[in-house]
Amino acid sequence: MNLDPSELARQLAARRKLKQVICPICGTEAIGVGRRTYCSEQCAKRAWWRRHRSKAARLGQEATAIQNWEDDGGATAPQQAVGESSD
Repeated sequence: MNLDPSELARQLAARRKLKQVICPICGTEAIGVGRRTYCSEQCAKRAWWRRHRSKAARLGQEATAIQNWEDDGGATAPQQAVGESSD
């Protein structure tokens, strides 16, 4: 009993159990297979951004601090002694 690959794939797909999920982002009900958690790719991307938002903000602040440091002269700026003012 030799089955061609596409027929075998069809049989395997028919054996998968469907499950109903409720999207944690928008609340929509969806039917999925396996590890599906979100109703759409758009909701999955929104969830990813929500999980990584604080890291992205932190990286943005670091980039701004580095840019400000470079704009002020960075490591090549003349150093002031402690207690001196730059009048």
